Amino acid sequence: GDGKCDHDVYNSVECDWDGGDCIKFNKKYPDCHSGADCASFNTAFPGCTVKYPSLIGDGFCTHFDYNSKECGWDGGDCIEFNSKYP
Repeated sequence: GDGKCDHDVYNSVECDWDGGDCIKFNKKYPDCHSGADCASFNTAFPGCTVKYPSLIGDGFCTHFDYNSKECGWDGGDCIEFNSKYP
């Protein structure tokens, strides 16, 4: 529960969806808790093949492959950063 949705075992019932941090992501992509085999995520970002899809659109700009056109500029999280630092 640090305000950021962590992936894998943390985004699970046992970990209370990362202390509640993954609830918004799970509502947005209900069949995608970890990995890149998530139908609704793949529909929204068809060319995005990142290891941890829960980082897309989590409110924090994640760079590297996440901040790409295919991943919607990290689900929109990097738009402001990219406009300041083109």
